[in-house]
Amino acid sequence: MTILVDDSYPPYSYESNGYLYGIYIEQVRLAARRLSEHYQVILEPIPWKRGVAAMENGEAFALLPPYIHKDKRPYIWPYSTSLGEEAVVAFCNPDITLNNILTRSPNRPPINIGINAGFLILDKELLTAKQKGLIKIWENKDTLTNIKKLSKFRLDCYVNDRLSTLMGFESVKRELKELDLKQFREDRVVLSRTAHIGYTKDNGEKFPYKYDFIKRMNEALLSVQQQMNE
Repeated sequence: MTILVDDSYPPYSYESNGYLYGIYIEQVRLAARRLSEHYQVILEPIPWKRGVAAMENGEAFALLPPYIHKDKRPYIWPYSTSLGEEAVVAFCNPDITLNNILTRSPNRPPINIGINAGFLILDKELLTAKQKGLIKIWENKDTLTNIKKLSKFRLDCYVNDRLSTLMGFESVKRELKELDLKQFREDRVVLSRTAHIGYTKDNGEKFPYKYDFIKRMNEALLSVQQQMNE
């Protein structure tokens, strides 16, 4: 059983020196051991946007760790039990804010916002602001790419999970010694979402074991989470 995994989303899932690490990776690995008599689980790192495309094209069985988007990603269903909750926030450069964005004058230049390619993390207010031309969304490869562009003022704000972004700031700081982390300010919480394993909606002959695997994996994940919380 192959589960595609975001290869650049620390601390939740990421590849380093050819090996997968992350909070969600460890959960799934522990759960997979409990399924070893029935299934061999393979975690395959992949750029997020390519992983989403593989799900949309019906090429992949499962993807880790999407938020639940029933309408925007109808090709993914069902989702596993929650792996954890993430707070999506906007970090902005000085004198930039996304608060009350809908009151911004349309005569002013749009605010440039970076997101990771393939991520669906804008709330209704930001989506409306995008439609009205008050903000412009730039999809970039990953967290580090967005932060570097933010540091060089090529972006005004960056929207992503809080913990992942804070770790990204530290990584960029090690690379760019002159960087002042005080440049970045958490401007607002955009939304809170739970992360999951998302499965293909395909119910045909391609994956006849789908629901048996999902049932066993959910049971194993809940058992692992209970053990971790004891």
